[in-house]
Amino acid sequence: MDWYLYLIQKFGYLAILLGTLLEGEIFLALGGLLARQGLMNVWIVIVMAVAGSFLSHGLMFWLGRWRGLVVVQRFPRLQANYPKAHALAERFGPACILIVQFLYGMRLVTCLTLGTLGLSTRAFVLWQLLACSLWALGIAAAGYAFGTAIQHLVSRLEFLLTVLVAVALLLFAAYRWFWCWTERQTAGCLTVIKTSEAAVSNKSNNS
Repeated sequence: MDWYLYLIQKFGYLAILLGTLLEGEIFLALGGLLARQGLMNVWIVIVMAVAGSFLSHGLMFWLGRWRGLVVVQRFPRLQANYPKAHALAERFGPACILIVQFLYGMRLVTCLTLGTLGLSTRAFVLWQLLACSLWALGIAAAGYAFGTAIQHLVSRLEFLLTVLVAVALLLFAAYRWFWCWTERQTAGCLTVIKTSEAAVSNKSNNS
């Protein structure tokens, strides 16, 4: 048996579990592709991805409940994305979990924010399971479909490259639109939050 086949069979599912602890679309998509090649089971790939994503998000949620904004203030990346996460939570409530699942860089900070805002554990778990499941199904299916396309188009390399570039550009455009849509949705909430924080700060200074 080739060494890479041994590694896939021995550690493939573990790699997906660990990779999806930190927003691992690449690991999940590769799992779907390898499943199309018959090297992995696509359903186990999806289960591992849901488990990894859910575990990391749950950890951030409870960290937010325990330490609140202290954690945000210690990490510049979290601090930069916290205002938008807060605004999304104010605008959409627990449904923001489903929205940010498809926004790279926003998942962990949003879960942390929901913890600081006191979202109920039941609501968090239900929305998180839904979001992680849809995300895992979608990304794994994309990887599986990509593997199918490679099998059918490998003899037509020029056409395959054209399709790949077109799909990549389309996905990038869709992602940018979705990101800008969330920016528009949260603009008003951001203003309200900043005004409230400024009022609290002025009150503290006056007292």
